[in-house]
Amino acid sequence: MGFSLFDASRYDREVLRPLRGTHGQLPPGDLVARYAVDPGMDADALRLHLTRMRAWWAQRAEAPDFRAAVCRLLLQADEDLQATVGPAMEDPDWWREQARASPATAAEPAEDFVAAEQPAAEPVAEPDWRADARAQFWAALSALDRVPVAAGAARPAARERVAEREPAASPLPGLRVVPVTAEGERCRVNLSWPGDLPEGVRVRYSRDPSPFPPGAPMPWSQAAQWGRDLHAEAVREDGRTVLAATVPTGYHVYVPFQISGETAVPGRGVALGVAAPVRRLRLDRSGAGARVTWEWPDQATAVQVAWTAGEVTEREVVSQARYTTAGGFTIEDARGGGRVEVRALTPVGDGTAYSPAVSASIAAAPAAVAYDLQRRRRLGAVDLVVTLIADRDCAGLEVDVVVSSAEVIPLDASRGEVHARLGPLDLTAGVEDRHVLPWPRADRPYWIRCFFRAPYPVFPKDPATDRMRIA
Repeated sequence: MGFSLFDASRYDREVLRPLRGTHGQLPPGDLVARYAVDPGMDADALRLHLTRMRAWWAQRAEAPDFRAAVCRLLLQADEDLQATVGPAMEDPDWWREQARASPATAAEPAEDFVAAEQPAAEPVAEPDWRADARAQFWAALSALDRVPVAAGAARPAARERVAEREPAASPLPGLRVVPVTAEGERCRVNLSWPGDLPEGVRVRYSRDPSPFPPGAPMPWSQAAQWGRDLHAEAVREDGRTVLAATVPTGYHVYVPFQISGETAVPGRGVALGVAAPVRRLRLDRSGAGARVTWEWPDQATAVQVAWTAGEVTEREVVSQARYTTAGGFTIEDARGGGRVEVRALTPVGDGTAYSPAVSASIAAAPAAVAYDLQRRRRLGAVDLVVTLIADRDCAGLEVDVVVSSAEVIPLDASRGEVHARLGPLDLTAGVEDRHVLPWPRADRPYWIRCFFRAPYPVFPKDPATDRMRIA
């Protein structure tokens, strides 16, 4: 089946919606359905379909609804599967084995996902290299309800298959992580599991996914390189052992480790996101100010906007209602440039959690410098009065007063003669700076125009044309 036959509506209804609210790892499911693979595809069609499917997930991972979280989990599971299975994912025989191993596909081929029922491929007696990777498949696919069978490998008897797909025991099964309360950028969480806490158990957490297969022994020195230790004291509540700990807000993966000497056995990781950050933050210039826009994360009721210009930082809390009414958040004066940081505020218990900051910067706008040219007559002479006024403080400004006999207005100082050079000048915002020069002696008609130089961008504002053109 080509990707053009992919039924997005049905995929949303039968795959994405049942996974709504999933955190950490995906629950048991069907590989063929989740990848919407038609086992009848050849290698080229399969490779193209997988590429498009991953792009489809990535696109919807940015959607402002539950599909984003589900598609991010699908992408993470896909990365784990690629790391474990490798080239077998692009082998049609491997997918046919998954289809035969799936009860759903064995009972009834899914419309839109499978174009036609395929005859079972004859098993090849000769061992295949992919059979050696079967044990590793368990780590990446431990959340699924079955084991993928290596393409080309003879299928074992039912009792043998059960024995093969039993992964090594992992510590602390049934681990749960729930947020309790929060204050600012710190959140109180409870980690709990049924029964007593075994000796030698340590929990580590990180913003990065766990690279350790559950139940696979490893040196503790290697495990300790991932994340940081969770410091908490265990208590008993309602038949469960509870660890209460304070952690930074944001997304974290929690993994228990059973320590014995220098060996650590990791358990199944559990992920929890508290106070998700805003998405798609934008800072766009709007006249003398700037407009800040973003996408709101789920459950956030307000944000804190911090605007830093120079050494001054201003903070303001913006509610969703205010943001919606104004179509964003406006910074009144952004001419000097600056940096904005936005933190989502999410209620957690009786407190409020501040998300990790998302930031954007905007460069300083060009300094707007207006000038005027006036002729002043006095006894025996005529003066040229040049008046400058800037919209902000300007230091080190240099001005070339150019006279040009060209028919059109000169576009740069090289198109005429420099009549006078002013500066370096230090202008104060909104304060006129006046200079009296001799009136230029040149054959009429001619132009008088000022050109500016400074260690920062300058936007000149010319006077009316009849003041620059001397007829």
